[in-house]
Amino acid sequence: MANRIKVLVVDDKKVIGDFFDFTLGYFGHDITVVHDPREAVKVAQQQDFDIAFLDIMMPEKNGVDVLREMKSVIPHLPVVMMSGYSLQEMKDEAMQLGAAWCLKKPFELDDVRLVMKTTLGKSIE
Repeated sequence: MANRIKVLVVDDKKVIGDFFDFTLGYFGHDITVVHDPREAVKVAQQQDFDIAFLDIMMPEKNGVDVLREMKSVIPHLPVVMMSGYSLQEMKDEAMQLGAAWCLKKPFELDDVRLVMKTTLGKSIE
């Protein structure tokens, strides 16, 4: 597939990783899911991802801290923050740190399509 997109998903909830695997994976894109935010930056450095989806609220480490680390070592990587909580202060901080988008959970495939089309200029199918 010529338009294959390499996607990193960082979320402590298995269901979110499964969503990306089943939806974007179905279209032939490469999905890497990391459940431990402490491993996220290391994984992001080991592969060349086109986009990352990063949960804001995780038990071991919050997504804004992961974003800060990620942007310091991979500044060109577009990062989309995800949250099911109304955490405007953290969302604002994430945007200031260079997040491309904040996606509110629960979201649907059409939401992910819009984010990826806007961020990468590519369709996911």
